Amino acid sequence: MDTRRLNRLLLLVALITPGLKAQLPVGPQTPPAREESSDDPFGRSTPRGTVLGFMRATEGEDYDRAVIYMDTKQHGNLARELAKQLQTILNRQASVDLSKLSTQPEGDLLNSENPNRDLVGVAKTSTRSVELWVERVQRGDNPPVWLFSRDTLRHVPEIYEDIGSAPELVRYLPKWLNARVFSRPLWLWSMALISIPLVLMLGSLFGRLLRPLLAAVAKWFRVSAEIDSVQGLVGPLRLVLFGILLLIGSGYSYTLLGRHFASVFGNVLIVFGAAWLLMRVLGIARDLYLGRLRKTHALGKIALAGLLGRMLQIAVLIIGILTVLYLAGINLTAALTGLGIGGLALAFAAQKTLENLFGGIMIISDRPVRIGDSCKIGDIIGTVVDIGLRSTQIRTIDRTIVTIPNGQLATMNLENFTVRDKFLFHRTISLSHETTVDQMETILGRFRDLLDKHPHVESNTARVRFIDIKSASQDVEIFAYIFAADYDEFLAIQERLLLQLLGIVESVSATLAVPLQRTYLVRDSVSSKGEQKVKTAGTS
Repeated sequence: MDTRRLNRLLLLVALITPGLKAQLPVGPQTPPAREESSDDPFGRSTPRGTVLGFMRATEGEDYDRAVIYMDTKQHGNLARELAKQLQTILNRQASVDLSKLSTQPEGDLLNSENPNRDLVGVAKTSTRSVELWVERVQRGDNPPVWLFSRDTLRHVPEIYEDIGSAPELVRYLPKWLNARVFSRPLWLWSMALISIPLVLMLGSLFGRLLRPLLAAVAKWFRVSAEIDSVQGLVGPLRLVLFGILLLIGSGYSYTLLGRHFASVFGNVLIVFGAAWLLMRVLGIARDLYLGRLRKTHALGKIALAGLLGRMLQIAVLIIGILTVLYLAGINLTAALTGLGIGGLALAFAAQKTLENLFGGIMIISDRPVRIGDSCKIGDIIGTVVDIGLRSTQIRTIDRTIVTIPNGQLATMNLENFTVRDKFLFHRTISLSHETTVDQMETILGRFRDLLDKHPHVESNTARVRFIDIKSASQDVEIFAYIFAADYDEFLAIQERLLLQLLGIVESVSATLAVPLQRTYLVRDSVSSKGEQKVKTAGTS
């Protein structure tokens, strides 16, 4: 690949990076697509078009064309030499931010006292700093164009002589390191080859250093942490380091386009890496906090903490994308307006998704159920294991997982067993007809005394009543509320109560009613052998 092709490739890359939106001519005979309000075939209608057109010409070593971007009266070799010197100054000495150059025919009216002048950058010499300007010039009846000003060109030979013919770093390097490979010096390739394994090594080193830090944080949270989760931070760290190295290396690029590309690409890598790293850190912090909540049985905060963690990660991702768009020179106001219109269209197309999202937020905020609660939702009975942004997961008594969309869950009948403050004990004791009146009165009295004195029974609402005389039994209703921490404790108290009730019945020599069963036999016929057949007609 020769120098011209590589320089054209760099220019093409620069054109799709921040702010380099001006189209440049391929040659004098083939004008490019013009910018809005552009009448100049060489792109000189805007300050940025002039600077990029000059760079395009000098990168292609077409110094005759480069002269047309300068407001100079010199011709021939003198003009071409002046263009070479200006190219060297822009590439090596000038501080120029290409993304801030105006793309308007009127120039940057806010940053210039003279509406017909725009500042390109500043070139520093050993004694002073010289401002580099482009100026709006009108020649004859032609439309006005932007050219490097005569004041700037007058200082070019002085600046060029001060900086020398070669970069300061190159002067002290061995000659063999200045040998060119693919039109770039060997020392530049060497720096790239050294930086890649250096970044990989530093990323692994940071990962090892973070392991004891994560262990200390997990110990403070009093939970066990997956130390291997630190490995997920190595990738983002390496991306950030690559970006930092690109920023450092951008100062050693031979060309302004190369510096600009390395600087922009480095910033983008740093933003993406930092956003990725922060999302991973937030994920680890969320897992540690959720582990602590589970350990302390703070089940009511688990769903809220999980939701906030996910929303913070999404916010970091959005901020990272917007930052990259800003670095890309995109007008965020127009971008956000477009996102608003697109979001409206997306809202119509994803109504169910948004319904589930807001349903999840309502469930987490209102907290009709929490993670770990035992509940009945429709015909499903089980324990809530997760409340997400889209759906809620229930583990049934069969140990299966049922996933219910949050939008649907918000409209269903939901019965939460875990929030019960007391448990209903409602039983009917069926006594036999042989139970006498005296026995019945004794049983009723002892039943009432048992409930009244029991420490786990709400005595003011408890009742024992003789409610019915049936054909097979005499029924006594027992109604009471039992205080218990959970269902297992209730079952234990209920078991003890039933045994005590049976003991009272036995103590007065009464018996429980046994359901009667009658079997009806119907004589069928007598067989030829004299055997009588009997069949069961029914039972009751």
